[in-house]
Amino acid sequence: MSINRSIFCAAQLASFVLMMVVLPSIVVRADDKITFDDNVQPLFRQRCGTCHNPDKKSGGLDLTTYTSAIQGGSSGVVFEPGDASSSYLFKVVNHDEEPSMPPDSPPIPEEERLVIRKWIDSGILENKGSKAAASKKKKFDIAMDASPTQRPAVQPLPARLPLEPVLRTKSLNACASIATSPWSPLAAVCGQKQVLLYRTDSLQPAGVLPFPEGKPQVLKFSRNGSLLLAGGGRGGAAGKVVVWNVQSGRRLMEIGNELDAVLAADISADHRFIALGGPQKVVRIYSTETGELLHELKKHTDWIYSLEFSPDGVLLASTDRNGGVFVWEAATGRDYLALTGHTAAVTGVSWRGDSNLLATGSEDGSIRLWELENGGQVKTWNAHGGGVASIEFTRDGRIVSIGRDKIPKIWGQDGAQQKAVEACADLGLAISYCDETDVMLVGDWTGEIRAWKGADGTRIGGISTNPGTLAERIAAAAVVLTERTAQIEPANVAAAAAGVQMTAMQTQVDEITKGKVTTDTAMAEYQKQVDAMTAAMVELTKVHAQAVEVLAKLEQGVPAIQEELKKATEALAAAPDEPKKKAVDDISATLKAYQLQIENQKVEVAKVTTAIAEINLKIAAVTVQRDQSKTTGEQMAAKLKEMEPGLEAIKKQSAEMTAKAVAIKAQADASAAEHARWQSEVTFVASLNALLDVLKTREGALGEVETQIAAAQGKTATDEQARRIHADAHGAMQKEVDTLTTGIATADAEYKALQTQIATRTEELVKQQGAIDQLTKAVTALSEAVKNAKAAVDLAAGDAELAAAHVMLTNTVQTKTVAMKSMQDTLAAMTNEKAAWEKAGLEKVALMDKNKVSIAAATPKMQELKVLIDAAAKVVEESNKVVQQIQAQSVEKQKEVDAANIEIAKLQGIAG
Repeated sequence: MSINRSIFCAAQLASFVLMMVVLPSIVVRADDKITFDDNVQPLFRQRCGTCHNPDKKSGGLDLTTYTSAIQGGSSGVVFEPGDASSSYLFKVVNHDEEPSMPPDSPPIPEEERLVIRKWIDSGILENKGSKAAASKKKKFDIAMDASPTQRPAVQPLPARLPLEPVLRTKSLNACASIATSPWSPLAAVCGQKQVLLYRTDSLQPAGVLPFPEGKPQVLKFSRNGSLLLAGGGRGGAAGKVVVWNVQSGRRLMEIGNELDAVLAADISADHRFIALGGPQKVVRIYSTETGELLHELKKHTDWIYSLEFSPDGVLLASTDRNGGVFVWEAATGRDYLALTGHTAAVTGVSWRGDSNLLATGSEDGSIRLWELENGGQVKTWNAHGGGVASIEFTRDGRIVSIGRDKIPKIWGQDGAQQKAVEACADLGLAISYCDETDVMLVGDWTGEIRAWKGADGTRIGGISTNPGTLAERIAAAAVVLTERTAQIEPANVAAAAAGVQMTAMQTQVDEITKGKVTTDTAMAEYQKQVDAMTAAMVELTKVHAQAVEVLAKLEQGVPAIQEELKKATEALAAAPDEPKKKAVDDISATLKAYQLQIENQKVEVAKVTTAIAEINLKIAAVTVQRDQSKTTGEQMAAKLKEMEPGLEAIKKQSAEMTAKAVAIKAQADASAAEHARWQSEVTFVASLNALLDVLKTREGALGEVETQIAAAQGKTATDEQARRIHADAHGAMQKEVDTLTTGIATADAEYKALQTQIATRTEELVKQQGAIDQLTKAVTALSEAVKNAKAAVDLAAGDAELAAAHVMLTNTVQTKTVAMKSMQDTLAAMTNEKAAWEKAGLEKVALMDKNKVSIAAATPKMQELKVLIDAAAKVVEESNKVVQQIQAQSVEKQKEVDAANIEIAKLQGIAG
């Protein structure tokens, strides 16, 4: 017997425990369990069965059975378990995407779409016994790991992201929103179907994030800078909020399903909530964890223009086109404050970093500051003629604003204008201040975005909301590279010619300078010789003077000696004797010695005089050489001075030519680097797209395996349900048998108790009847005695004792007769009760016999169900094995997906 046939037979056998199946109504309650079998299959067959059936399978999709539906069609799976907003089938049924279904017709009724949405969101259950299918969408942990008001340990900056714009338009569009990261030199601006990231420290592009949902209208970084939120859509058609991881550029979530573009949105500091609003006048708060709509806030009376969570995440402020400003409790959605004062649309709202002050800007031209205890206005001032368009608190508590007067301004909290910079080209629309780089970005109606330094108001450049494509950038860089490369050779030739001319003149100058150095050296040497000889002559002159002086002194002493010799000679002549002769001889010797010294001194004087004459001759000769060297040096110096202007001019010209050549080469190198950069971007984008294609393929394969898992789990659930039907039927039968067996035991015990009662009662009846019989005999005897007493009284008329005896006997007979009647009534009652017990005993016997017959009848059926249970258990076991096998494949497929993600991260430069 086949399993299906067995199940059918078992169902027949267990029909007393099964419930009747009733076709459900399309309308379901909020707490109803939506299943394919009960709710969705009838709807699909009614609405989609004509085209999507086993025979036709339009688009390869069959929606008539659960298994075929979850397998998807030609374009892949059409359900994302747990996320209707990401499910392709729901998008086309809800007319969010093309081709809309049903084609060329209005959407199916909203209550029917709600059934499909709830079914998908609850995990695409097949039946009430099914388990929710696991979502194929990768989950992201966006929980906070640090206080949002504290600088993160790692600066949240993008890794390498694609720079290829999603869309390039012929002209700029008005700038809807600008956002700057609270902790990084990073800005985000709105483009057409894209969000563009720029570095605020270089104003260079940092990435492009696609927004195919339409045009972004609002941008917000999370308080820790790790996430970027964009809200927008297609006016009058659809609106949504998208959140990206700033580092990887990966889209983390999509929130909302508005019927118009989202104009205002924000994410709470702890990343738990996302709030959005727009033309529908309702603020909606969603859970980021589940995507569930938590609160709808409906106090606004016109389009919602702006909203923002407080930095501490406690409150949410929202504004509208009618001048309304409301503050809500973020977690509960309860009203907190209504801030009244603005007389026109409130276009901007911003919280101070400590969450204690709220700033609002309005088309009434004013900026107002509010305290949040009682909702009082702290300060109000007229900021922009014609109206305020955008405001933002800076980290240090200043306020930047822009409005219809086109002038970006910076304010203190006292309303004093601290700075106003150059006016925009047209009406100002958006402003944001990067605290990390002191850069203020302002966008206007023309789409131009300008950048200023906040400290001094210096304009430092701008960024574009409509950047060129990589092909355009490469072509432009190639043109510049060609132009600059062509300039290199002429510049080098000119620089080389100027260099040759400068070298020649420099060589001549160097030679003259070298000659002048030689001449100056010789002149110095000659001067040194002159100085040395002059010094020597000075010394010789001193020696000469000393020698002449000595000679003069010697010559001055001769006359005295001669006079003494004359006197001595005369004395000897007058009176010769030996002493006188000896005196004459001694004086003569002394005179000769003096004369010899004089001659010797004269010789010395002559030598010194000769030496002086020689030195003077040498000094004269060296002086001539020195003067000749000096003249030559002066001539060379004059020549150098004459050549100096020309040399400086040629040096300057050569330096300029060289610098120009270097600059042109540097420009060409920069152009080459720029050209290579954009070419590398093309390579990067191609590599990234290839990896993303691999990832998509692997995720698709993983999705198919998970679909198989879901189908296998569905089959397992079905098999388990069949087993449970058998088991429930067997259990119900066993319970009935147990009840019958218990009934037999109870009936048997009660029967035995009745038999005991009957036996006891039989004895009681015999005793009672004996008592009645005895009393009957006594009454009969007493009645005879009454008759006799009566006869005696009649015979002895007037005998009081006999009369009294007669009365007593009469009364006794009456009393005993009543007693006998009572005993007879009791006997009858006891007899009737005994009869009832006997009847009850027979009924107990009949019940036991009936139960035994029922047990005997159920036993083979239970045995048959046990066989079916065992068979179904084996089927479940096999189904579980299949699930485990496919789950093992899923693990391998997940590894392949993870490997692809790792490769993408490596390509982007994200550390593992």
